[in-house]
Amino acid sequence: MIENQVVVFLWTIIIGMALGLIFDFFRILRRKGNTKDILVYIQDVFFWLIVTVVVIVSTFLINDGELRGYMVLGYILGGIFYMMLFSKLIRKIFGFVLDKIEKCIEIVVNKISNMVKKINDTNKKDKKMEN
Repeated sequence: MIENQVVVFLWTIIIGMALGLIFDFFRILRRKGNTKDILVYIQDVFFWLIVTVVVIVSTFLINDGELRGYMVLGYILGGIFYMMLFSKLIRKIFGFVLDKIEKCIEIVVNKISNMVKKINDTNKKDKKMEN
């Protein structure tokens, strides 16, 4: 019985850490752009829906649907451990990756924009020659 509770507690710590990672993802998205208040509210609701689903599903998977106090403590401790141990590094990595993605998108958009401009300029020249 106690063995099972220890395993369940350890799983809830791991799941709490995963929820911390998801939280950091939303934090990075929020800081990368000028997020309007309504989008912040939507992101918050979406985050808490994810947390709710993860807690409910994990409770059924690891403890036959019985949510116990030590499980709640495990989720919370997992989130705290994640924030203390990994959050800063993960935010740097997420930020770096998102910066690179933004730059790649910017390059692609600029290239496409330049191509469209050249095509439009060529079409204008062709129309002038026809007249």
